[in-house]
Amino acid sequence: MDKPKMVLLEDSGSADFRRCFVHLSPFATALVSLLSACFITSSLGETEKQLRLVAGENRCTGRVEVKVNEEWGTVCNNGWDMDDVSVICGQLGCPTVIKATGWTNSSAGSGRIWMEHVSCQGNESALWDCKHDGWGKNNCTHQQDAGVTCSDGSDLEMRLVNGGTRCSGRIEVKFQGQWGTVCDDNLNIHHASVVCKQLECGSAVSFSGSANFGEGSGPIWFDDLVCHGNESALWNCKHQGWGKHNCDHAEDAGVICLEGADLTMRLVDGVTECSGRLEVKFQGQWGTVCDDGWDSNDATVVCRQLGCPTAVTGIGRVNASEGSGPIWLDSVACQGHEPAVWQCRHQEWGKHYCNHNEDAGVTCSDGSDLELRLIGGGSRCAGTVEVKIQNLLGKVCDRNWGLKEANVVCRQLGCGSVHKTSYQTYSKVKATNTWLFVSSCEGNETSLWDCKNWQWGGLPCDHYEEAKITCSAHREPRLVGGDIPCSGRVEVKLGDTWGTVCDSDFSLEAASVLCRELQCGTAISMLGGAHFGEGSGQIWAEEFQCEGDESHLSLCPVAPHPDGTCSHSRDVGVICSRYTEIRLVNGKTPCEGRVEIKTLGTWGSLCNSHWDMEDAHVICQQLKCGVALSTPGGAHFGKGSGQVWRHMFHCTGTEQHIGDCPVTVLGASLCSAGQVASVICSGNQTQILPLCNSSSSDPTSSPIPEESAAGCVGSGQLRLVNGGGRCAGRVEVYHEGSWGTICDDSWDLSDAHVVCRQLGCGVAVNATGSAHFGEGTGPIWLDELGCNGKESRIWQCRSHGWGRHNCRHKEDAGVICSEFMSLRLTSETSRQTCAGRLEVFYSGAWGSVGRSDMSPATVAVVCRQLGCADRGSISPASSDKTLSRPMWVDHVQCPKGPDTLWQCPSSPWNQRLASPSEETWITCASKIRLQEGTTNCSGRVEIWHRGSWGTVCDDSWNLEDAEVVCRQLGCGSALAALKEAEFGQGTGPIWLSEVTCKGTESFLWDCPARPWGHSDCGHKEDAGVRCTGIAETKESPNSTGHSFLIALGILGVILLALVIAFLMWTQKRRQRQRLTVFSRGENSVHQVQYREMNSCLKADDLDVLNSSGGHYEVH
Repeated sequence: MDKPKMVLLEDSGSADFRRCFVHLSPFATALVSLLSACFITSSLGETEKQLRLVAGENRCTGRVEVKVNEEWGTVCNNGWDMDDVSVICGQLGCPTVIKATGWTNSSAGSGRIWMEHVSCQGNESALWDCKHDGWGKNNCTHQQDAGVTCSDGSDLEMRLVNGGTRCSGRIEVKFQGQWGTVCDDNLNIHHASVVCKQLECGSAVSFSGSANFGEGSGPIWFDDLVCHGNESALWNCKHQGWGKHNCDHAEDAGVICLEGADLTMRLVDGVTECSGRLEVKFQGQWGTVCDDGWDSNDATVVCRQLGCPTAVTGIGRVNASEGSGPIWLDSVACQGHEPAVWQCRHQEWGKHYCNHNEDAGVTCSDGSDLELRLIGGGSRCAGTVEVKIQNLLGKVCDRNWGLKEANVVCRQLGCGSVHKTSYQTYSKVKATNTWLFVSSCEGNETSLWDCKNWQWGGLPCDHYEEAKITCSAHREPRLVGGDIPCSGRVEVKLGDTWGTVCDSDFSLEAASVLCRELQCGTAISMLGGAHFGEGSGQIWAEEFQCEGDESHLSLCPVAPHPDGTCSHSRDVGVICSRYTEIRLVNGKTPCEGRVEIKTLGTWGSLCNSHWDMEDAHVICQQLKCGVALSTPGGAHFGKGSGQVWRHMFHCTGTEQHIGDCPVTVLGASLCSAGQVASVICSGNQTQILPLCNSSSSDPTSSPIPEESAAGCVGSGQLRLVNGGGRCAGRVEVYHEGSWGTICDDSWDLSDAHVVCRQLGCGVAVNATGSAHFGEGTGPIWLDELGCNGKESRIWQCRSHGWGRHNCRHKEDAGVICSEFMSLRLTSETSRQTCAGRLEVFYSGAWGSVGRSDMSPATVAVVCRQLGCADRGSISPASSDKTLSRPMWVDHVQCPKGPDTLWQCPSSPWNQRLASPSEETWITCASKIRLQEGTTNCSGRVEIWHRGSWGTVCDDSWNLEDAEVVCRQLGCGSALAALKEAEFGQGTGPIWLSEVTCKGTESFLWDCPARPWGHSDCGHKEDAGVRCTGIAETKESPNSTGHSFLIALGILGVILLALVIAFLMWTQKRRQRQRLTVFSRGENSVHQVQYREMNSCLKADDLDVLNSSGGHYEVH
C-alpha cells in the first residue's frame, strides 16, 4: 500500500524529502496535502472500534457511543433515521420488534463527537460501515447526541381512557416510559380492530377522531398509521416512526369495542316485525342509518342479526315515516357475512351527510308473503306491474326499468319473454303511494325478488310512471282448420282463453304480422265468413290495429268493442305465403302425385309448362318426402278436374318451402289439355340434394356435359342483380363460396340466352356490357365466354377458365331477358308517376293493361307496387283522340295480399291494339294525408312510404313546412303549423324529422330533412297543419307578358333540339339505338337502356318471341 511507503519516506530521508518538496509545483503541493489527510483518517479507520448504548434502561436502549482509538465518543443525530437504528440494533444483537430513535430519560453525553450525518442503508453489519462525514468531523453539540430503542415490545403498554369502560375511550400507548396518544389521521375501522383485539375487548364497533374522548397529554406517538386489521399490536402497523407526527392533541383518536359498547338494533313502523325503518341504539341513544350505499348485502346482515328470514331481502323503509334523533351510520358497506351491521365498513359513528328522508330500512322475507302480477292489460301477461309484499299493495316505478327487468317478470309469471314495456289499457288501475324500485336485474333471474337492491317504499315515484309490460304470451295466435300448418281460422289466446276474431276486426296488416310471428312468411290472403269453418267459444270483441311491421300480434294496438256483436259465421281466416297450400294427389304414396295448389279458395291442378326439378325438389322437401326423383310428363297421375292454375314457380332448389320461391302468374299461357305438374319424391326425409359443384365444370375450350338434374341443384348458383327484377341485371355466378361477375369481353346474345334459359326467364332481349347495372364486387369468375346458345348452364360455355381474366368490374356483363317485367302509370299530358295509363313492360316492349275485371284489390296492388299509396281508384279513360295503342294483357284479378301484379292471375300475354276506352287508367291515393282533423284540410300529417303510413316529427316544424303540405293537398295556404300531437298521436313509423322547407317546394319530401325513418321522436311529437281549405292561384299583373316570353323561349329550345336531333339521326342512323325501360320501385325510378335487337336475334329466338306474342319497340 501507499501508506507504508509514505511513512517510510518521512522517517528515513526527511531532509531529502523536504529538499525535493521545495521544488514541487503548487498543484503537487495540494495533492500531497490531501493524501496526507486521507492517510491520517485511514489510520483512524484501521484501529479497533466498539459500539455501546448508555444511560438507558437496559443495554438495548440509550445514547449511542462509539470507541475509536481507545476513546469513547457520541454520534450526532443530524440525519438520524430508522435505517441507522436498524443497523445498531442488529450490530448489538438486540430485539428489532420495536425500534425507535431516542430513549427513555435521554441525557447528553461528553467527550468527542465522532460521527455526523450518518446514512445507513439498513443492511450494514456495523455502524461505521455507513456513510458519514468522517471521524471527528461534526458541527454538533452533545444536546444532539443520537440514541435508540431496540425492544421486543414486552415493555410497551396500551390503554383506552375516558370512555367509561376499559374497552372504550382515547387510545394511549406507553413507550420509553411515557404515555402518549395516537393522531386520527387516516384512522379507520382496521385501526380500531387491531386495538380492540389487542386489548381483548371483542370486535371494533366504532372509531372516532377529533379528541372525541377528550384531549390527551404528553407525546403523540403515532401518526398516519396504516393497519390492515390482522396485526397483533398497534405498533406493528406501518407508521412514520415513534413520535413523528404533524398533529396536536385536538386530533387524538379513540375507539369503542364491542365489550365496551351499548348497542342494540330494531325495525320500526313496518308491516311486520321483520320490515320497516332501521334504528340503532348507540351509547344509550336511538338513531337511524342513512341509505347512502345501502344495498341488499347490508339488508341481509340486518335480517340475520334480527333473527328474520334472509331468503329474500329488500331495502327501503316500506311505509314507515322518517325517523328522528341522530343518524348514527352512513355509507355502510357490508359483504353480507358480517355478524352485525356495525361490524361492516362505515363512516365514523354520527358522521354523515344525510337527512332523515334518507333513513334506511329493510324487508326480510322467506318468499311466501311476496306476490306479483300484471293488471289492467286484459290478461295476466300484460299490464301494470303490481306487487303485494307482506300484505301491503304497491306498484313498480319505472325508474331504471328496462327490458331486462321486464323480461324477468314475464319469465316469473310464465308469460314467455317481454315484447315491450307498455301495454294497451283495458281497465283502470288504482293509484298507490307505495312504490317498488328495481335497479339491478341481470336479466337471467327467475324472479324479480332475486334481483339485487330492490327498494320497497320510502321514496315517491316523482317524474316517473308505473312500470308496464306486454309479454309474448299476452296474445298468442294460431291458425286452425286448414289443410297445412300456415293456413286456417285465426284464433288468439288472451290469458288462458282461446277465442276467434271477427273478420271486420282483422286487417291485412294484422294478417301479415300473424304470418310473420308464426314464421309462415307473408300474408297471401285474408278470408272472412268462416272460410275454415266456424269456431266455438269466445269471440274477441277488439279490433287489431296493426301497422304491418310488428313482429308479434301482441305488439299491435287494439281497440276494444265492449258492445261488439259478431257471430262465428264471420270468423276470419288467413293464408300465409311460406306454406302455400299445395298438395300431391292421386299417388300411391303421400310422396308422389299430381301437384295441386289452392288459389282464391279453389283447389286446382298446376300447369307443368314451367315445372322443373328445382320446383319439384322444394315440394318434396316441404312435404318431408326427401328429394325429387322425377317429374313425369303428361297426366301421369290423372288430369284432375276443374281449375288448372298457371302459376310459374321460380325455385332454385335450395328453398325449404314452395312459398319462399318467386312466383309469377300474370300473362301465363293457357295450359294444354292434360299437361299438369307431377312429382315423384324419394320418400327419404333425411335425403337432401347438394348444390351442383360448378368447380367440377371447369370451362375450357370444349363444352361440358349437362349435370344430372336429380343429383344436385344448380340454378341457385346464378343470379341477376340490380336490374329491378329477377330477369334483368348484372350477371353473378356463385363459385367456390363467393359470388362473382362475368366480364363483357365477347359477351353477346348467345351467352345471354344461356343465362335467361338457366333462370327460366325466357330468351335474351339484350346483352349489356360496361357495368350497365352497376359495378359488382368480389371475383370476376368468367371471361371471353363463347356460348353456342344451347347450353343449359352458363359455366358449360367455352371460356378462359374460372377466375382467368384481364378485366375490371367496370366491364361487368348484364342481361335483360324477355320475361323481365316492369310497371308504370304514364300519361302524355302529365308528368305524374302515380296516375295515368297502366302499362306493363314485357318481352322488351311497353303495353297497356286492360280494364276488364279490374277491381279495387288489383288497383291497390298496383299502387303499392309503385310505392304510390295503399289504394287508388280507376279513372275514366283519357279524352285524347290517340290512335289505338298496343295492349299486353287483360282480365287481371288480384286476390288480397300480393306485393306485385306479377302474382295476379290474368289472361295470357297477347299483344294487340286497343282503344283508350279498353285501357286501365288509375289514380293512386295521395302519398300524404291529414288525419283526425275537423276538416279535410286539417289534421295530423301522415306520409305513405315503404308500404306503410307514418307521421312527421314536429322538430323544426313551422309555417313554411305547413305551407308545402297545404299546397300539395290542394288545401290553399297554411294557417297554422301544429305540434305535440295536436290531432292525437299517430301510429307506425315516424318517417320525417327536422324538416326545413323554404315554403316553395312542390312536395314535403323535397324539403331538407333527416334521412327517412331516422328520428329520435315519439308520436307525442307528431306534426299537424291547419289550412285555409281554399286553393289559391297567384298571378302578377305582368303574368301575360311573362307567359308569352316563356312560351317563346320554350319554342326556340324545341326547334333547336329538333335540328340537333335531325343531324344526329342522319349521322348515326345505322348505329345502335337505345330503348329505355322505366322500372319503378318503392323509392326510385330505375332507367334501363339496352340495344335494339333487330339485327341480333336469330331465327330460333324470333320463333320464341313470336310464339308468345312478344316484340320490341325502339324509342
